[in-house]
Parts: sequence; structure tokens; C-alpha cells
Amino acid sequence: MADYEFIRRLIVEHKLSAREVARQFHFSRRTVKAALEWDGSEDAHRYKRRQPPPRPKTGIYVAIIDGWLLADQQVHPKQRHTAKRIWQRLREEYGADLAETTVRQLVAQRRAELAPRSRQVFLMLTFQAGDLAQVDWGEAQAVIAGVKRKIYVFCMRLGYSTAPFMMTFPSMRMECFLAGHVMAFAYFGGVPRHIVYDNLSSAVKRILRGHKREMTARFEQLVAYYLFKPDFATPAAGWEKGLVEGFVGYSRRNYLVPVPDVSSYAALNEALRAKTLAEAARLAADRGGQTIGALWLEEKANFLPLPKTPFRASTTHTVRSDKFSVIRYQHVRYSVPSRYAEHTLRLEAFWDHIEVYDGATLIAHHPIITKAESPRLLLEHYLDVLQQKPGAVRHARVVAQLGPAATGYRDAFLQAHPEAYDEFVRILFLVRTHPWPLVLEAITQAAERRVYTVAGVEQILQACRNGSATEPPALPAGPTVEQPDPSSFDRLLEVAAG
Repeated sequence: MADYEFIRRLIVEHKLSAREVARQFHFSRRTVKAALEWDGSEDAHRYKRRQPPPRPKTGIYVAIIDGWLLADQQVHPKQRHTAKRIWQRLREEYGADLAETTVRQLVAQRRAELAPRSRQVFLMLTFQAGDLAQVDWGEAQAVIAGVKRKIYVFCMRLGYSTAPFMMTFPSMRMECFLAGHVMAFAYFGGVPRHIVYDNLSSAVKRILRGHKREMTARFEQLVAYYLFKPDFATPAAGWEKGLVEGFVGYSRRNYLVPVPDVSSYAALNEALRAKTLAEAARLAADRGGQTIGALWLEEKANFLPLPKTPFRASTTHTVRSDKFSVIRYQHVRYSVPSRYAEHTLRLEAFWDHIEVYDGATLIAHHPIITKAESPRLLLEHYLDVLQQKPGAVRHARVVAQLGPAATGYRDAFLQAHPEAYDEFVRILFLVRTHPWPLVLEAITQAAERRVYTVAGVEQILQACRNGSATEPPALPAGPTVEQPDPSSFDRLLEVAAG
């Protein structure tokens, strides 16, 4: 730059010719010409390579590498050559004495030249109030009830106000997908007219031409119930729903760090609900100082109305109970009343529980559990069997699942009254008229007071139900022996001495 400035000053200010400047100051005519033709660009004076650099060792392999890379364009992406694999093939098939780093650099250069990336240009979008929302799933970790689990985060974000909704689930099954929509619509106070999805299996059964999709039957029912229009993004084009994609990462960094430690999914979702509601106080980007909450109120006036009753976010399955009066769902065993053993039943699965029906009659209700916790057996389902087979109370799995307090009392009861199995079954029958936690409290108190009778447990149970303290019932009366007065022996001695 100093030379360019010097040359230009000599010619412009001192009126020297280009020939004189070159001769007197020993510049080449090309340099003088370049200084005069310089247009002020930053890189005009830089050296430009006219020919590619020589490759004495790798040059003979360039054509081979190009052939492999061009052939890869017709192969599945997961089966294309890596730079390391190309280096290995050159050594094995051509005896190339090349370092792996050298081959990696060469492969990167040839890929850039053979398939240069076209820079994609994006458009700034604007949305109408109540017109659009976007949906996506995210993954995270949380400690729930003392166990570290992978959780799945259902996210929906409005286009106009950018107000977000999120809810965590133990999986991405259809029931969770449906429940996420139902809860999101209730949270927003209405239904957006269009919702954008990627091609997730819960919604899309088959991808057709363009943006047309064959939807799953249950998702079609959700659409027909709430009357929104689903739109589907191009496969592998996450930017088409960038609002919710960005919120998935934002929520994970800001709401789930550090790893939450909660008692249940309900507690975690309540905490996340408070955090998303707090977003309403933030200023919306490029919206003239308006808050997300104010724009959200505008959207509510333009939403589709909510139906009178929420959508039943469940899936229906046909199940068969076995001889143990147990059904299977998601590889987990659940009990049904013993009178329905070896029956064909209908199961409705929700995201957090299942309901089992015989026709239109609800016969069983269980929370969803994991396979590690299997099986889940309810005592009330087996009382009739225990009444017919009272001796089974000592080893029945359904009794063992009642916990150490109940099994400890059973063992003490049978030790106090050997072979009184039917009497202990009568205590278990109390769950038909009282909730199990109350019966367990009565059994625990009976064990502390060493009361081992049905009447005694019933008396304690009644006191627990009334919330009042009671004295422990008296133990059954046994044979008694009158104790003699020791002074009578003194009288006998006196008589003998007389």
C-alpha cells in the first residue's frame, strides 16, 4: 500500500509520467499500471495463483480419489467413503506411501471442488395472530422419584407471539403425543389454525409427493376433533420450523440445567409451566416493545374455539388375561379382577395410566410403570381367590407386594394363631370397604400394640378413620390362678407348734 500511494502521488500531484516513475524509482511498469488502475478494493494488490500447486506425491492419486467421491454421490450417505477409508484403500490397493493427514487434506479439497456447497438464503417470516404454531420433541434427563431417567419434552410454540408450551413425558408414544396437544390447547386458551410438524411417526404414516402426507388414524381423529390444519416440513429441513427448534434448545439450557430432581412427572411439569408462563413478561423481538403476553392475548381472540370436552388422549388395544388374571401391555404385567381371568378385554392407554374395560364396564385402573417394576398386582383383584385358598396368604405374590409392614404383621399374626389363614384373609378383606393406606395404618398400629385379632384391627381401623386415638383392645382372657396369701403358712406353723 505504501508503494501504491507513493506511485499515485508522483503521477497525480507531481505530474510525472508512468514511464518516468518506473525508470527513476525502479518500479516495474506492471506495478505502476496496477497502482493507477487500483479501484480501492482491499485485495486488488494481492497475488493470485494462476495454476494449482504441484503435487509430486499425491497428484497421481487425485483422479482415483475423484472417481470414488463421484461414485459416492449415488450411494446412501451412511455408506460413503470417509477420508480415513480412502487413505486405507490407497495404501492397500495402490501401495501409496502417504500420511493420513495428507490424504485428509486432499479429500477435503477435492470434495469442495467436486460438490461445492451452495449457500442457502433464508427469508424473514411474519405470521398472523392465531394462525400458526410449531411442534417438536426434545430429549433431556431428570431425576424422578430418585431414579435418573431420560425424559421427552413436547414443545409447541406460537408463531405470532412466540409464546411457548412444554410438557415432559416418559416416552414419545402416541398417547403422549396426543396428551401434549390437549394440554397445549388448554394452556393457550384455543387452537391455532395451522400447526407445523416434521415427519414424526405419531403423525405421519407415509410421505407422499411434495408436502402431502398419509396421516396416522389417531392423529387424523385429533385433527378432526380440533379442526386445525396440519402442515409438514420437508424431510431433513429443520429450519422450516425454526421457532420451536430454537425453543427446544433454549428450554433445555435454561429450564433443565441443573438436572431436575423431582418426585414425579406432575411436579416437573408444574415447575416448567411456571417457567413458560414467566416468558409472557419478556419483550418480543422486533415488535415495538410489546411483550409476549400482550401478543398472546391478541392471538386468543383469533384462535379456533376449544370443544366443550377435551379430546380423549388415549389409544385402544385388545388384550387377553391369563390364568393368573394378568394382562400385558408394553411388556409390563397388570392385574385385573380374578373373575375376568382368561377373558378378552379392551385396554385404553393414556400417557400416565391405563384403563381396562369389559365392554363398557371399567374393571381396572393402573398407573403406567416400567418393565423393571413389573408386575403390578392389586390386592382387591385377588380377594375372592384368597378366600377360596386362604393358605396361599403366606406365599402369594400379591400379598408380598403389600410391603414389609403388611408381611411382617402377617407373619406375627400366623405365629400367634397358627393355621388361622382365613382370619388373616378377613383382615385383608377390609380393603373392600376402606382405602388401602388406611388399612395399612391400622395394621401397623396393630403390630405395634401386638393385637392379632380381626376385631382388634377393625377397632383400630375405625379409630384411624375417625381421626381419634384409642386404647389397644384387651388381649383375650386366659386361665387364671388365684395367688394364696403367704401369711396363711405362718398360721399353719402356729397350729403345728400348739
